[in-house]
Order: sequence, then C-alpha cells, then structure tokens
Amino acid sequence: MWTSLIFVVSTLVGGLCDIVTIEKTQEVDYQYAHHVRMDNDGKFILYWSYNEDKIFMKMRAETNGWVGIGISPNGGMNGADMAIGWVTSDGEAKLLDTHGEGNEPVADKISDLHLQGGTQEDGWTSIKFWRKLNTCDTEEDREINGDTLRMIWAYGKYDVAKSGIKHGDYHSKNRGVKSLVVLSNGGIVTQAPDPDATYKTFELLNHKFNKTHAKTYYNCKMFEMPKLSKKHHIVKVETVIEPGNEPYLHHQILFSCSRKLVTKSLEEDHQCYSHRSFHDFSACIKVLVAWGVGGSDLILPEHAGFPIGDEDSPNFVLLETHYDNPHGETFTDSSGFRITYTDKLREYDADVILVGHQISELQIIPPQQNVYTSYGVCPHECMDWGMEERSVDEINIFGSILHSHTIGKSMELKHIRNGVELPPISRDDHYDFNYQELRQNIPEIKFKLGDSFKMICHYDSSKRTNFTQGGLATTMEMCLAFVLYYPKIEVSKCESRPAKPNVFEHFGADVEYGRGIFDIKKHTVTKDGNSWSMDAYLNQIQWTKEDTQEISQKDGEGELDFFCYGRNSSKFIPKMRAEKITVPYVKEEKCGSGRASSQIITRSAYISSLLLPLLISLF
Repeated sequence: MWTSLIFVVSTLVGGLCDIVTIEKTQEVDYQYAHHVRMDNDGKFILYWSYNEDKIFMKMRAETNGWVGIGISPNGGMNGADMAIGWVTSDGEAKLLDTHGEGNEPVADKISDLHLQGGTQEDGWTSIKFWRKLNTCDTEEDREINGDTLRMIWAYGKYDVAKSGIKHGDYHSKNRGVKSLVVLSNGGIVTQAPDPDATYKTFELLNHKFNKTHAKTYYNCKMFEMPKLSKKHHIVKVETVIEPGNEPYLHHQILFSCSRKLVTKSLEEDHQCYSHRSFHDFSACIKVLVAWGVGGSDLILPEHAGFPIGDEDSPNFVLLETHYDNPHGETFTDSSGFRITYTDKLREYDADVILVGHQISELQIIPPQQNVYTSYGVCPHECMDWGMEERSVDEINIFGSILHSHTIGKSMELKHIRNGVELPPISRDDHYDFNYQELRQNIPEIKFKLGDSFKMICHYDSSKRTNFTQGGLATTMEMCLAFVLYYPKIEVSKCESRPAKPNVFEHFGADVEYGRGIFDIKKHTVTKDGNSWSMDAYLNQIQWTKEDTQEISQKDGEGELDFFCYGRNSSKFIPKMRAEKITVPYVKEEKCGSGRASSQIITRSAYISSLLLPLLISLF
C-alpha cells in the first residue's frame, strides 16, 4: 500500500474559505475537504477527504512525470506504505501500491488502492485514488489513524517505464518528509464561503523584538482589543511568522486579561514568568488561543466563534511568545497573530480550557528511561463548578492541542464518566515536538456534568544522563492539552500536581523550598544529616526500573492538589485522589482473521495491469 509521504493538516471544519489565501499553484478542489502544500514552494499539493472507513486523496505536482505519497514509520523508505502514480502519453492514469524494503519499493501482494483517475495539464500531474483507513494488512500496509503520521512525498520528471524509474529521477530535491495529522485535522480547510457574512481583521504582533543570547525566552506583550459597539465573533486565527524566524518560534499563546488591570503597560516587551514581570501579568491567565510549532491556522466550526465586543469579553489581551534559540543566534522578530472576526453571530460562544499537569519544577522525569509516565487530572468537581456557574449541563468539544517538549513520546487526554473510560478526547502514539497541530473532533464530543479529564504523557529520556524537570524551557517538560469547546463556561484552566514530592519520599529525603520560579537549585534536600541542592541530589541518584515505576505510580494514584481557575474566581482542592477508572476503554477491533475475497480479485486485476518489474528500482 502507500507509505512514507506526507500530508499536512489544518484546523477546524468551518465555512470561511474566502478568508483563506490560496495561491495559483494551490487550486481549490471542492471535492476534497482539506488540502496542503507538501513542500515550501507549493509544487506538490495533497488533497483529501475521509469518512468512517475510507480516505479519498488527490496528489498534484508540477511535473509531467510520476508522483508519489506514503506513510513511513520514521521518515525513511524502509517499512513505508506508498502510492505511486503517473499519466501515460495516451492519457491513461496508472497507480502502483507498494511498500518499502530497504531503499526500494516492492509491490504489495494485494492492492488496497483504488484508482479514480488522473490528468496531466499545463505541466501538472494529478492522480486520484481511495483506500480504506485500515486495510487489515499488517505486513505491507499502515493504518491511517489519529496519530501524527510521518509522511514522505516525491515526484520525478518522467513516467515510470518497464525498467522502473529512470536513474537519477528520484534521488533529487523533489522529495521530502513531513509530519501530519490526517484524520483529525485538515491543512487548509476547503469550504465554500458564507455569502452573507462580512469579515474584518486586526493583528497582534511583536515589533522588532530582539533577545540575542537567551537560549529560551518568553516574551509577553499586552494589547488593547478593538473597541466595538456590539458583540462579534472571531472565526479565524492565523499565525504570522516573520520569514526566516521559523526555527526560533516554539509557541505563541494569546491570553485574555481581567478588567482589574493596574498599569496597562500596552505594547511593551516584558519577560514572562519572572519576578520582574509587570504588575498586570498575573491578571492575564485565561487562554484565548494557542499555536505550537508546526501547527496551522485555526478556523472555527461554522456554528461557533470566540466572542469579542460584549461585556463578557476582554478589553485587553496578552501575547506570550516562546523563543527557542539554543545556539544564541542574533535575530529580530515581528511575529504574532492575525484575527478575523464578523458581526454575523454564530449560534454558540466558543472557548478554551487548559488541562494537565501544572507546570512545575517538581515534575521530575528520571534519566535513561525508555518510557516514563506523568499525569495531569481535571476532576469533575472543577468542571461541575465551571458549568454550574454558567447554568450549563454539558459542553461540546470540537478540538484540542496536545503539548509537551522534546522528550515527549506519546500523549492521551482521557474522558471519564462515573468511573467508565470513554473513547479518548485526543491521543497521539507518535508525538512530534516539531509538529503540534490542533486535532478536531468529528463528531464533536459531549462532556457532561460529572465527567473528568485525565492527561497522560509518556516520555523517552533514554538519551539523557541527568533528570528532567518540568518548566518553561524546551529542555524541560510539560504535559498539557488545550481543549476547544462550546458553550462558554467559567473554567479556563484545570490542573493538578502531586500533593507531595513522591520522588523524595521514596528515597527517604526531606525538602526545604527556596524562592524562585522553576529554579530547582534554590531548593534544599536533606537526608541522613547531609544536604544538597535539589538538582545535585537528583543527579546523584542511581535510578532503577523499580524506583521509576513506583514513583510514577504514586504520582498517578496518590493524593493530588487541584487548581481550578475561572475568569473571575478560582477553586483549590487539596489532597484529593483522582477518580478511579473501573471500566477501561478498549478500542474496537475492526479486522477479522482473514481478508475479503474481493481483495483477492483486486490482486489479480492489479498484477495483470501493473507490471511488477516496474517496481524493482522505483524509489
């Protein structure tokens, strides 16, 4: 089947195609719900739509030769599942279903690709086909699921001949690899515009910000929102990145600020999370929108929008920009967000809740572990409070962004109701730090009074010789999810942390806490009459597998402190255990013991029409 080429996906299903900029090389095809550039120059475009069990795709590249796309386990050809197509001089479309063995494509025993046609016009080749999301062929195919997929793509100058791809026609610059969430996102959303709506935009940007030598820096800048005479809805948020600065931007978050501001230090640069932070910094904690490295624009569902201009909306917002500059290079930056809004109101007010493990230096991840697990819980007591404050008995979740840092391996946001684990809100078993995309929920998920969230993050610290702490730097870790939903409720942030540092209790040590945000060196650890700074003590521990498993288990099952933040108030729940899962969720197995006879017939037709010798040197 098809393998290691990449798709790239965008945000949410919406109806605002007129506010999406599409260049000439990126023509809209309304047969497909999503499309994306695979390369920086727009010479390879991937289009797709999907339903419960099938995906429909079109590859389009600027060539008169072959085009190919695939799913790879690691970005290479070996083990990849690939589709390769071209249009002959007689105008006949051809499609090969292959898998990678070493650096060569090999014909699948059974073809699971269904050719729908192809064209070659004005120097562009297009190939259309469909396949099942899960073909049940575990030997030669790869399942298309909600994980981050490592996609490979390529195209050549010539058609595939009987002898295969011509020498030098593959190993060129016309190929690449890209991470992509296919099923729960959508590159650019291809939707017809609303002819009755009028849209306006405004920008919230840094201005020639320069912090040359800091390896990690969080810049905070406050802005006043547009003064509107009536309520409007934000329907799209674009991330504006200054060209050339893509390597330095890790994430951007726009926070709304309470009305209890003091200084209103507008459009001034300040370091976030510092004792030197300006006075109004702590009044801006409600997440309005978030973007992570590799993510795309946010287009809201056609029935919901972020409200602005009414009494419940912020007059001021805070732009937090995280710069990752490990080599201390010199640059200036004017990145930020572009906001599109309309006075044609949608049915619901949308909002964002931040869920997970509180960002804390006491989140400790031991070194040299293939898998270590941290937890963040949002209890029903917190969510019930937020719903009851707004007289709401359920919310509808339409998307989420999972967020950890460089040793994040896999992440899952669980949904629990009365001890029963429901299908996950979001899950990624192949998390990619450099691709933090919003995942949409279709259909939307109903979260009711009494429900709770449980965030689970698995880390791979096998290449680290020292412990990893939680914190702001990319070398530190986080375990968070940004949950997008409607209608709007009181809760804006719901986090937990262990009520006591289980790692020190496990080793029989005591802790005396010093002052300083995320500065673990200012805490003191004592044991048997000896004392160390906390970082020195943790680095001298000889960690065993039994130690790490027991500490992780205590962090997940022991007493937790819960922090529920609202727009105008907050709720603290100390020393409470998380709700136990009494009935775990088990994913339905859709594959039987054998394959359908119709697929065997497909194999016969496949072999007769597509000559196997073509594949000998294909890639």
